[in-house]
Amino acid sequence: MFKVHPYRWTTIGDMAHLDAATLKEFQDFNKKFYTPNNAVLVVAGQLDIPQTKKWIQDYFGPIPRGVDVKRETFVEAPITETIRATFEDPNIQKPMVVTAYRIPSMKTRDARVMDMISTYLSNGKSSKLYKKIVDDKKMALEVAAFNYVQEDYGNYIIYGLPQGDFTSADLIKEVDEEIVKLQTDLISEKDFQKLQNINESNFVDANDSVEGVAENLATYYLLYGDVNLINTNIDILRSITREEMRDAAKKYLNPNQRLILDYVPAKDKAQSNEGTSEAK
Repeated sequence: MFKVHPYRWTTIGDMAHLDAATLKEFQDFNKKFYTPNNAVLVVAGQLDIPQTKKWIQDYFGPIPRGVDVKRETFVEAPITETIRATFEDPNIQKPMVVTAYRIPSMKTRDARVMDMISTYLSNGKSSKLYKKIVDDKKMALEVAAFNYVQEDYGNYIIYGLPQGDFTSADLIKEVDEEIVKLQTDLISEKDFQKLQNINESNFVDANDSVEGVAENLATYYLLYGDVNLINTNIDILRSITREEMRDAAKKYLNPNQRLILDYVPAKDKAQSNEGTSEAK
């Protein structure tokens, strides 16, 4: 099985930008990024090594090297006060509130700690946020937290869909209470063992197929520069402590370090829906 990975995915923008793009722009983008010098090739499976190398040369050897891709490193100023924004979408009927926090590079230990925090808060129906806000208090249709890691920085995102008479502010209040608990107290040994079990299961699942192994080898080489992480990443996760989870929550999940986005139906559509409902 062949797995070819470009150095990084790059998008032109939203649909308006895509619609406005010319054929030449797409062709230039392809020529710039989808080249041998900007890709990783992984061959995984039961292999005849000499024959495999010959096939690689036959299929990929004739492809010319592209121009060198300049790597940029971006440094962002810290977020020191809450940023508020609203986005109206004509294609939705239910509002959603999103809180987003900046976290460090995917290559850092802290990024892995934040992965464990997101699992603790919202992985499954027994998780803290889901059980409290969705099951017990019936305040939301859905609530979740996830760690969107990237090379330079990442986003730690928590979102919820309020229901009934509950508002976005109500959901944020409940979420913040759980975050304060994380920042103040160590999670229980029982919950911590559950996290370790989930990590073990995810590790096995990620490497239980030839495709999974190829994918992970490419990712670890491309983004981390260390293919041996396919063997050792689970040990890093096992070594994370409850104290580190508490400290990471204190460091990254504070109200003055986040964006709060109200993602709501467009007003004209909401008014139209109300009129239709009254007519019925």
